[in-house]
Amino acid sequence: MNSHLSQINNADQLQSLFAAQPIFDRNKKRYAVELLYRCDSGVTALELGDERATTELLYNLCSGISEQIEQYHAPVFINVCADFLLSRSFLPLEPSQVVIELIERIEPTPEFIAAVTSFKRQGFRFALDDFEFNDAWQPLIALTDIIKIDILSSSLTDIERYKAQYSRPGLLWLAEKIETEDQFSAFRALGFDLFQGYFLSRPLIVSGKKIEPSALRLAEIIRCLFEQTPDINKLAAVLQDEPSIVMGMLKIANSPLYRKTREVSSIKEVVTRLGLDLTKKWVLMYAVLSGATPPAAITVLTRAYSAQRIAALWQLDSEQCQQYFLAALISGSNMMFGIAPQAFLTHLNVPQQITDALLNDSGRIAEAINLLCKIERGYALKIPAEEAELPYISLYNEELSGVQKRLALAL
Repeated sequence: MNSHLSQINNADQLQSLFAAQPIFDRNKKRYAVELLYRCDSGVTALELGDERATTELLYNLCSGISEQIEQYHAPVFINVCADFLLSRSFLPLEPSQVVIELIERIEPTPEFIAAVTSFKRQGFRFALDDFEFNDAWQPLIALTDIIKIDILSSSLTDIERYKAQYSRPGLLWLAEKIETEDQFSAFRALGFDLFQGYFLSRPLIVSGKKIEPSALRLAEIIRCLFEQTPDINKLAAVLQDEPSIVMGMLKIANSPLYRKTREVSSIKEVVTRLGLDLTKKWVLMYAVLSGATPPAAITVLTRAYSAQRIAALWQLDSEQCQQYFLAALISGSNMMFGIAPQAFLTHLNVPQQITDALLNDSGRIAEAINLLCKIERGYALKIPAEEAELPYISLYNEELSGVQKRLALAL
C-alpha cells in the first residue's frame, strides 16, 4: 500500500497525534471534526497548559504523518486558548476550513474581543462553548458563528430561552453530549443545526509519526539554500531562530581556516566571507547535526556530496548536480529523523526528477543514489565492491574524508 503511514519504519513507533470527534448535521451527515489534545503520556491539556496544548495540537495536525490526517483537514474545530489568540500567533491552516472554538477558561475582555475580531477579518469562524449568557458576553456572541450547548449542564427550559433570545440569521446551534436517539430527536425538533456526542460517535485517536521540529527546520533551510537565486536576507531570517547553527557558522567563519582581517558577526557576513557554496556546506552540516547523530550525519552528507560529484562526472550541468545532491540528502531522512524520504518530500517543493527518483526509484538520480547505497552497505558489511561500483569508490572516499574533517571542526 503506497501511503504515508506505510512508509513509517515500525508500527510501534506510532504516536498519538490528537483525538478527533465528528460533528453531525440534522441528517446525521458529518459536518466537521473537533480535534482534541491527546498525549501518550496521559497528560491532559489542562495539566500541560492551554497555550502549549493548542500549539502542540496544531503542530501535530500540520506536520504529523498519518494517512488518517488528510480526512481531518476540512473543516475542523480547534480549541484555542485566550493566550494563543491574544498573541496573534499565526494559525497555519486555511481559514475557511477552521472553526476556532473558544474554550471555557476565557474572559471577554476588550483585548480578547479585539483579537477575535482580527482573526474574523482573516476569515476564521468562531464557536462559543460553556460561556455565560449575559451582557458581558454580548460582543463575543455577536462575532460568533456557532454556539455550543452542553445539554447535560443546562435545563431544557434555559436552552429554549437562550435560543429564543440570541438566535439570528447565520448563527448555528450545536448540541453536544448527545447520548441517546431521544436527545438527538428532541434537540433536532428544537431547531438545533449540529450535534455531537457518544450516541453519534466517540472521539477517535489519530496516530501517526510526528515529524520532529528539527526535520521541518531542515526542510525550510533546504528550500532557502536550493532556490535558483538564493536570497541571503531570507536565509538569515530562517537561521535567526537557530542559534546553534548561527553560532557554529560564526565559529567556522572566524576560524584560522577562513579568517581575514576582522571577525564576522552576522550570517550575511558569513556568506560574504565563505561564499555561497561553502556556506551551503557548513549550514547543512550544522542543520543535519541538529537532528541526527554524527554517524548518520556523516553517512547522509557523504552520500549527498558523492551524488553531486557523480553528476559532474556524468557531465551534467550545475543545476542538475544540485538536484543530485538534494535528492541524495533527502534520501537519508529516515536515518536522520526516522521519517521516510517519501514523507519528508511532502514538506518540500522539488523538481519532478527528484520526486521520480525518491517515489518511483526511476531515472538517473535514483541510479546514482542506489549506487552510493551499495557502496555504503559494502563498507558496513565488509562486502567486496561490485564492478559497477569500482569507478566511484575513490570519489566516495574523498567526499567521506571531507565530511569527516568538517564534522571534526563543527563539533
